[in-house]
Amino acid sequence: MLPNKPTIKDVAERAGCGIATVSRVLNNSGPASVASRVRVLAAAEELGFKFNEFGRSLKSQRSKTIGVLVPTLSNPVFADAVQGIQQAAAVHGYDVILTCADYDQMTEQKALATLLAKQVDGVVLTVSSPENSKVLQVLNDNNIPHCLIFNQPTDSGISAVGVDNVEAARIVGQKLFEFGHLNAAFVAVQFAKSDRSADRYKGFAEIYAKHNLNQPTLLEVDYAPGDLELALIDLFEKSPSTTALFASNDMLALACIRALRSLGKSVPEDISVVGFDGIAVADLVHPKLATIATPCHDMGSKAAQLLVKALQKNEKPPAGVISLPFEFRCGESLSIAAKKNSDGQAATRPSDLSATQMQPNK
Repeated sequence: MLPNKPTIKDVAERAGCGIATVSRVLNNSGPASVASRVRVLAAAEELGFKFNEFGRSLKSQRSKTIGVLVPTLSNPVFADAVQGIQQAAAVHGYDVILTCADYDQMTEQKALATLLAKQVDGVVLTVSSPENSKVLQVLNDNNIPHCLIFNQPTDSGISAVGVDNVEAARIVGQKLFEFGHLNAAFVAVQFAKSDRSADRYKGFAEIYAKHNLNQPTLLEVDYAPGDLELALIDLFEKSPSTTALFASNDMLALACIRALRSLGKSVPEDISVVGFDGIAVADLVHPKLATIATPCHDMGSKAAQLLVKALQKNEKPPAGVISLPFEFRCGESLSIAAKKNSDGQAATRPSDLSATQMQPNK
């Protein structure tokens, strides 16, 4: 049985490596493979092992680098945020080391191990779910300054910068209701991979409940075109009266428009589509995407400023969530709901209505 206070030897046995490797990893004092770092950090966390030298080394040594961990760069919102981080950090002489986790919690842990191996002074990051994040546990346990972006944790002790996803989604829900979309669906990246998607569905569903309407149908999908098309086919077979889709982000909304066209449906004549993020490319497509525009660049910039200020004072960034402003853009992919025949086909198209009728209720 392990003693009440685990030793470095216990960590080494649990991780399956030598004591010297554990010391190098926890003290950031020498080379170790990414796999070894992941095992050591996991073992130390499981055993509740505290290594004081690790904390002291972080305080006494400064690399003038900030680690960044985001899900992906294929979604422009994260690329914009990273640019904001880099520009704000550079003003204070800090470099940025970037890692991506592909919406996977195990990859998040490996990415953090990589950043720690580079001896970053602090981390700006987006995690799948802040409520059960192993990455945040490691950062907290080892007193590494960090600030979340995009996430909105319920833990008031965590520093974060983002937008109020629930409130923004409520606005989308109200807009769809005003445009006559009484039957809608929410198309989302899997909730386990994105707490932002879950929050947006929550706000969206609240509005439909407020108006005593059926809850929006939930479609949790991947980005694969074939999978999305099959999900939409199933949706229209089960809910032919659906007139609008609210996608959890703009990239997914654009994928929905492509999939709908392949199914012979027009946007917005047959189905309205609304996204979330306000990426620049959404204004370059036809129809222009209706969306919630968010200040992604400013999120990254603000988080980096908070982190650098904290590092300069040898403190942690201030606890709490800073919510930045957002706006709803109507675009062209949202219109008055078309009346449906029993077979789900549009009986009255928005183009048949006057310009005055096309305006939502105030």
